[in-house]
Amino acid sequence: MNSFTRLALVFLSAITIIIADAMIKRISAGRSIVAVMTDPLMAAICGLYFVQILFAVLIFIFEGELAIYTNLFIVFYGLSGLAVGYVLFHETVTLTQGAGILFGIVGAVLMSL
Repeated sequence: MNSFTRLALVFLSAITIIIADAMIKRISAGRSIVAVMTDPLMAAICGLYFVQILFAVLIFIFEGELAIYTNLFIVFYGLSGLAVGYVLFHETVTLTQGAGILFGIVGAVLMSL
């Protein structure tokens, strides 16, 4: 498997989890743990987590490196979380947090070289 394919799998893995996490945030607002855990969408959320596990398995079957995978996953997940948080939940980022994001992106690029 070439580097681009592995990178695409890492990206899809992160996107899958951020979608599941956003769904959890959406169904959790103002509800009890029992109400959230018995919400019909929880089955779809669990399915998304399972799909992410399959992406990780594929990465490792094709000899992806754990350190690289986790670093890239965190960056893709963080950027996706920022975008989803901003668009769907109107969340914001401070200047210091923005600097941390930039350092994370630079770190991910350096790790993938």
